[in-house]
Amino acid sequence: MNRTFKAVMAAMLVVIVASAAFIGGAAFGRLSVGAPAVPDATVSTSLSGTVDKVDAIIRDSALEPSSEQSITANAVRGMLESLGDPYAHYYDKKAYAQLQEESTGQFGGIGVTFGLKNDKPTIARVLPGTPAEKAGVKADDVIAEVDGKTTAKLTVDQISESIRGLKGTTVTIGLERAGAKSLITVKIVRALISVPNVDSKMIGADVGYIRLWSFNQLSGDDVRKALTDLQGKGAKGYVLDLRENPGGLLTSAIDVASLFVADGVIVRVDERGAPEDVQYATGNVATDKPLVLLVDDNSASASEIVAGALQDYKRAVIVGVKTYGKGSVQTLRPLGDGSAVKLTTAHYLTPKKRVINKKGVTPDAVVTMDPTLQLKPETDTQLTRALAELRKLIK
Repeated sequence: MNRTFKAVMAAMLVVIVASAAFIGGAAFGRLSVGAPAVPDATVSTSLSGTVDKVDAIIRDSALEPSSEQSITANAVRGMLESLGDPYAHYYDKKAYAQLQEESTGQFGGIGVTFGLKNDKPTIARVLPGTPAEKAGVKADDVIAEVDGKTTAKLTVDQISESIRGLKGTTVTIGLERAGAKSLITVKIVRALISVPNVDSKMIGADVGYIRLWSFNQLSGDDVRKALTDLQGKGAKGYVLDLRENPGGLLTSAIDVASLFVADGVIVRVDERGAPEDVQYATGNVATDKPLVLLVDDNSASASEIVAGALQDYKRAVIVGVKTYGKGSVQTLRPLGDGSAVKLTTAHYLTPKKRVINKKGVTPDAVVTMDPTLQLKPETDTQLTRALAELRKLIK
């Protein structure tokens, strides 16, 4: 324990989509491979000494002593909890490997995205053809139990980790569903899930429609390919739909915004004790054709970075309702033993220095709508308005 904990101290200062559909996003925007020095060596020595004493008491006197691994992991979790940071999380070796796997767009899971809605872990999307769909899981189901254990006191990350797993293994999920008198229990065999970043199609003969579901390593290239394909089919303008998009990688948000903004600032990152970090367009612009952006109150983080930049430059008309308002950046710091910690390290601002955190992005055209109406184009009034706004701009 002594050596392990001191090493951790020195390093500190489904599909399940880990990170959460409604409170996550740009949560993995930064990865720091180095570790800053502990500012106060005296405090560090005192703290590690106290922990060593407690460790010795546990080993000498506890009826059932914990393992060194368990003690260290829980000590780290306690340190993170002391921050009061809702996005802080400890990933053990297995969970961190899953997290890295997720950012590639393919991993073992059941085929849903979820996050907190009304403070409950709620299914946002069930991917077609996945084990979750075949088991009858539906959008707006609340994940009440995983393998018989309540989720009431678990974070979204913890729930995600418990549902994720190797292909062929089984997970049992208890669901609360509107109208159901009792818990619905489903047993699901996990599969290798490929996350479809983009859905695209032509609407009429002149509009290219692109739905981006998340921001991972593939998102910029996927949107670019969709733009190229739709242009070849005659698109004179585009609707980019970021509704229900929880965010993801900060770098991916910059890549996607840069497809529509030729140059200039995309986002400003305000980090404690450091000069403002200004992130510019990559120069890889894909189109200058008219654009309308669809957002809702579940468009978060990386989605808001894109929306804020496009609005500041008047590059797109924003349609929908005010976005979630997650304007913070989380950093992953590997601990050298295969595990890692995530914590909030910065806030971001739009190019014009507008604050997003807890405020969100207000659309140019506010259109309220029940999210379930998105399922049918004829009832999707937000999309109808987006098309009307776009066709005003198409020459």
